[in-house]
Amino acid sequence: MSETLCFDMYGTLCDTSSVREALAAELAVPEALVAELDATWRSEQLQYSYQTALMDEYRPFWDVTADALAYALDQWDVEADEPTRERVLDAYNHLDPFPAAVETLTRLSEAGHTVTVLSNGNPEMLETLAGNAGLATHLDEIISADEVSTFKPAPAVYENAAERTGRDVGDCRLVSGNAWDVAGAGAAGLETAWVNRGNDPFERVGVAPSLTVRSLSGVADELA
Repeated sequence: MSETLCFDMYGTLCDTSSVREALAAELAVPEALVAELDATWRSEQLQYSYQTALMDEYRPFWDVTADALAYALDQWDVEADEPTRERVLDAYNHLDPFPAAVETLTRLSEAGHTVTVLSNGNPEMLETLAGNAGLATHLDEIISADEVSTFKPAPAVYENAAERTGRDVGDCRLVSGNAWDVAGAGAAGLETAWVNRGNDPFERVGVAPSLTVRSLSGVADELA
C-alpha cells in the first residue's frame, strides 16, 4: 500500500554537522572548538524553535538559526563580524546529503509512494537546500512548518502535511533521524520511521516509532 512519506530535512536527509567546514574556514579556531560550536548551534536552534512555538512568537527558521549561531559564538567567546556570520549561516544552504539520500528517495518513489520533505525550515531555506543537495528532482512536495506558523513537534505541522497531500493522517509516515520528531509525529497520528544512526534509546515522551532502521537505505529496504 502506498503512503505519503514525509522526510525530515535537517539531521535526516542532510547532515547539519557539515556546517563544521564553514565554521573552521571562517573562524580559524581549533578543531575541538569547531565541534563545540557546531553542537551548541544545533542544540540552541532546536531549543529556540521549541521556545518560540510555546510562546506563540513564531519567526522563520532562518531567523531562529541565525540567533542560535549568535548564541553559540557568545557561549564560546568567539568574535565574528556580521559578514563572517552571514557566510557561516549560509552553510545551511549547502549541507551535505547523507549517503544514499537520493537513492532512498528514488527507490521509494519508484515503489509508488508520495515522497515529500516535512521540515521546520522556511520554504526558501528548504527549496535552496534541496536544490543544492541534489534532492529537489526526487521530491513530490516540500512542506514547511512555516505554513502553520509553528514548529515541530506541534501536531499542526504534521496534520498540515496530510492536508497538503490529500491523505488521512494515518496514511502518512514521518521519516526522521530525530527521536523527538518521531515521538511528536506518532502522537499526532502518523506512522513513523526512525533512522536511529547512533543506536540511541528512544524518547520517554510521545509515541514509539512504527519502524526503526539504522540508515536511510534501511527505510527503502523496509518500505520500497
